[in-house]
Amino acid sequence: MCTIPINSVLDPGWNLASMAMEARILRTLYWFGLLDHRREPIDGQRFGERHFYRRTALFDRFLFFDVRTEALAMIRH
Repeated sequence: MCTIPINSVLDPGWNLASMAMEARILRTLYWFGLLDHRREPIDGQRFGERHFYRRTALFDRFLFFDVRTEALAMIRH
């Protein structure tokens, strides 16, 4: 945004990252029963829908994430 703005950069187009995440990861987890899925229509859009996913009880039995962070010895910028 520090240069001369181009309209194609400012106008939101298809969000390919979220579409890829849903197609490759979330939908697959849904097929295996690890996620629940529901859709809600978007007001004012004929074909637009919001997709909501949430974990099932089976999710925690199959996937476990052990995330550890570093101890901060000094301030990082």
